[in-house]
Amino acid sequence: MVVRSPRVLIAVAFLAIGLMYCTNHDMGGDDRSPRGDGVYRPVLARGDGHLLYLMTQSLALDGDLDYDDELAQFGDPFTQGRTVVGRAGIPHPIGLPLVWTPLLWTAQGSAAIANVFGAGIPMHGYTLWHQRIVFASSVLAAWLAILLGMWVARRTLGGRWGPAYAGVAILLGTSLTYYATYMPSYSHAVDAGAASGFLAAWALTLGRWDWRRVLLLGGLLGVAGLIRTQELALGIVVALEAGIVLVRRTTTWPDRARILGAGAAMLAVAAIVMIPQALAWRAVYGQWSALPQGPGFTRPAHPLVPELLFARNGWLSTHPLAYAGVLGLGLLAWRGPRIAPPARMIGVGLLGALVLQVYLNAIILDWWAGVSFGQRRLCSMTLPLVVGLATLIHQGGVWLARRSRRGWIGHVAVVVVLGWFVAWNLARVSNFREGRPVYGDSCCKQVTRLQRAIAQPIYDAIGNPFALPSSAIFAWRRGVPITRWERLHGDYPWVPATDYTPASIRNQAVVWSLGGPASRDYLVEGFGPSAPGPNRLVRPTTARHAEAVVPNLLPERLTMSLWLKADLAPGVVAAPIVVRWNGDVVVRATLDGQATTVTWSIQGDVGDNLLAIDGPIGLMVGELRFTAR
Repeated sequence: MVVRSPRVLIAVAFLAIGLMYCTNHDMGGDDRSPRGDGVYRPVLARGDGHLLYLMTQSLALDGDLDYDDELAQFGDPFTQGRTVVGRAGIPHPIGLPLVWTPLLWTAQGSAAIANVFGAGIPMHGYTLWHQRIVFASSVLAAWLAILLGMWVARRTLGGRWGPAYAGVAILLGTSLTYYATYMPSYSHAVDAGAASGFLAAWALTLGRWDWRRVLLLGGLLGVAGLIRTQELALGIVVALEAGIVLVRRTTTWPDRARILGAGAAMLAVAAIVMIPQALAWRAVYGQWSALPQGPGFTRPAHPLVPELLFARNGWLSTHPLAYAGVLGLGLLAWRGPRIAPPARMIGVGLLGALVLQVYLNAIILDWWAGVSFGQRRLCSMTLPLVVGLATLIHQGGVWLARRSRRGWIGHVAVVVVLGWFVAWNLARVSNFREGRPVYGDSCCKQVTRLQRAIAQPIYDAIGNPFALPSSAIFAWRRGVPITRWERLHGDYPWVPATDYTPASIRNQAVVWSLGGPASRDYLVEGFGPSAPGPNRLVRPTTARHAEAVVPNLLPERLTMSLWLKADLAPGVVAAPIVVRWNGDVVVRATLDGQATTVTWSIQGDVGDNLLAIDGPIGLMVGELRFTAR
């Protein structure tokens, strides 16, 4: 069958997402036990989604933001702490519960009607009936995000097939697939819809500074901020547009005043829309603005951008179609296709928004986003990815048209290439249906046999090819095989609670064993196999210079303590050793054959660090202790 209209392709993709959602039957593996007896038994809501749903129940059915009764009735899997006002705090924005509240009212009303005819649906609201209706918003929001992305791409680039291919590929080939279908209780699909609404409105009204645009963009920015506070940063697209216009010599002073006034008014409108969030923070946390996760949740001076993008669970290494979308967006910002004059401005704005979102996610303590399928927090970048991927397809079509009149060749190439990555993503997503937890797989266990047969040799040779260039840079800097990149990034000796403070971890310590088998991948050179030592596993050195990579997630001041013991030759009474940390000498000591612990201090060394030890061959190296000061 030949598909002659992209609308058919889009409809099939949308139908697939809808069917995946409707066939998702989670129930926590327990269909029979009643809900509401104080035990956490998922229906469709899990983890953070469970807490968001309880917020909605409290708001919609009780008319308050006191979550104690909901947590007591339906379970508290994360043991929510008490706030200064004496309530249980749930550290999620209020926007999604506000969106879900009318849906829950609809579900409650329809349940009451169905019960008249003997349906027997419990009216406490935590049922499959209620959640199926409420979480359908994730499917609708994902569809909306893709439709808006295709609309902007078509207005920017022209054509029908390029935007359609890009939209379908991003819908079925990124994290959005999972969070619209098998984990719809999380906020990320709705976040994608809200962020895309603002970005589309900005792109489609480019160049206007009238009051209608002010109200539209300010309102939509506030809505996106209510869903996820970080989305307020999307306003950078307006700032970039204004900045570009203001520096032009042809812009008059009255025009500049009008633009600056419009920008300030947009922020004011967004702030007004955000008032419900301020009220919620005040009611639950006792202050008008808050970071419920604690001050240690974000570390602005220590962004782990390469890890966020290219490490295990990295955005681009996990979803190559996102990689292609980012490259296409860069192409659009660099030169813009010669179709529409504002195309380059749209590319610059969307790329700026994407870069800022990457930074904001890279400074979060758990940059890997917990138990996540890809970088779920970047679902908000769905529209930029659609526009970027459409740009690549468009430019490829222009290149092909200059060399061949057979238009079908381009369609075949696009379908084959995009189809491979869509199939890869769907194969992985299918492993996590019905609430199964997401688990890491650096390559190919979760895909089809054909895909595994083709991809496994590539991964064995160079690791994940979409971890480049970070994997190659790391291998060159540290002198390790390129395949080490993914194995080394994502695990840390010390991962504190997300609401930790420097005071809460003071004098606490964790131990990381350089002698244990788990540290093998972190060794660079000069270490032998793990061996039993005095009350611990040790690793003897096999050269006078030994190196190991030490991952660290904490920017606070830490005391590092390293256990060493020199096996001195007969007649030798002492052996000098030198310890270097990232190339700097931190310890000079002399070992006398007894076990010794050497110490030094670090601060701000977030990421992978190089520990080097110069000493006698056969030096036994044990645990490395991290102590907060």
